[in-house]
Amino acid sequence: MKIGIVGGGAAGLAAAVTACQAGADVVVLEQNDRVGKKILSTGNGKCNFSNTRMGAKYYHSETADLLSQFVFEESVPQVLDFFTELGMLYREKNGGYYPYSEQAQTVLDVLRFKLDSFGDRVRVRTGCKVTAVIPLKNGKVRLEFEAAAEATAFTAKKGDLRVEKIKPEHLSFDRVILACGGKAAPKTGSDGSGYRFLKDLGLNCVSVVPALVQLVCKEKDLKMVSGVRTQAVVRLFVDGKLTDTQKGELQLTDYGISGIVVFQLSRYAAYGVSRKKEVTAEMDVMPEYSKEEWTDTLLTRKKRYAGQTAEQFCSGLLHKKLCAYFMKHCGINPQQLLEQVTEAQIREFAHLCKCWCVTVVRTNGFDAAQVCAGGLSLKEINPDFSLKKYPQIYAVGELLDVDGVCGGYNLHWAWLSGMMAAKSASVSGAGNSEAIYNGSR
Repeated sequence: MKIGIVGGGAAGLAAAVTACQAGADVVVLEQNDRVGKKILSTGNGKCNFSNTRMGAKYYHSETADLLSQFVFEESVPQVLDFFTELGMLYREKNGGYYPYSEQAQTVLDVLRFKLDSFGDRVRVRTGCKVTAVIPLKNGKVRLEFEAAAEATAFTAKKGDLRVEKIKPEHLSFDRVILACGGKAAPKTGSDGSGYRFLKDLGLNCVSVVPALVQLVCKEKDLKMVSGVRTQAVVRLFVDGKLTDTQKGELQLTDYGISGIVVFQLSRYAAYGVSRKKEVTAEMDVMPEYSKEEWTDTLLTRKKRYAGQTAEQFCSGLLHKKLCAYFMKHCGINPQQLLEQVTEAQIREFAHLCKCWCVTVVRTNGFDAAQVCAGGLSLKEINPDFSLKKYPQIYAVGELLDVDGVCGGYNLHWAWLSGMMAAKSASVSGAGNSEAIYNGSR
């Protein structure tokens, strides 16, 4: 079985290793000058590659009812066994799995070294940009690609990296696995070309937006609180309807809001803004108190510290920048004596601490996003990740309309989908045998 893999990222490398283990001959076409660039930046360079908690509830999709066919709890041991067999030690921290070295480079190295062990059965070509994916009437698939003037070709058996003159050409395969990535982090090579291939094949793709990304807000005075980090509950509203609630560390910037708690909400904000809906975020920076408890605490404190200034009254409550911001919005002068501060102003201060609302105008772009939301609809693929319309072609990883929450879930999806697709592709007759071939090229 000859398998072509488009893309040498996490999903593509996992697919390449798995296909070789199953006895297939593999060619990986990567447009970057080296494979695995995006892997190196994951988990702040530590590569949180999976999680102890697994299941469909940790993922999002327009067809969420289909997720359980692809993501399941038993997949965690499969991924762990995969890396154990590659020789990588790992450790668990707060539910996340990391390489024991806590270096993303380790993950990439064990994948590359494993491919090296397969000799001539695997070939990795870098500097090769695929331009067309063409199903043939004989059941095979032709990949057309352009190579840089000087592209590198890596032959695993010799373990050397040499420069070759590779002219624009095409190759035909029994099976093709599309692992091109999405649009997030384009500097690592994710240019969205895979979506074009899928649309050219007549497949339905859900609109793609940045996810796990910062939110840009309308309020111009957020510069006052830029750099503040605080625990908070953040609620996201789209056209006034509560969409999601998250609790965690909130980071405030001069342009908006960030932090994992915001990243988890960002996909909903991105879709809301793209559909011209009103998107607001309501932040509770005193989540340990109810609104009534917090209001009573401040009113009692006002009586206890009579004679102090408003600035002294706020000392010890919240981050100093937050106190200054809330006082300004309540019309309180920091040097004002407490007896001059009205009960209504104290109540307003308490309200802002519990229900501070900002308007989201957009997300940061794909260059700042960790992943994309959207992609090929799950309705278009079989449980083995082959296309229903073209069962000799598979789509994996970020190309699909699946995005996970923070915590190693998106890398887990990449490994799992790449592995499962490769196992199926390596077996003759893979894919949905009842699928009808509708192509004529």
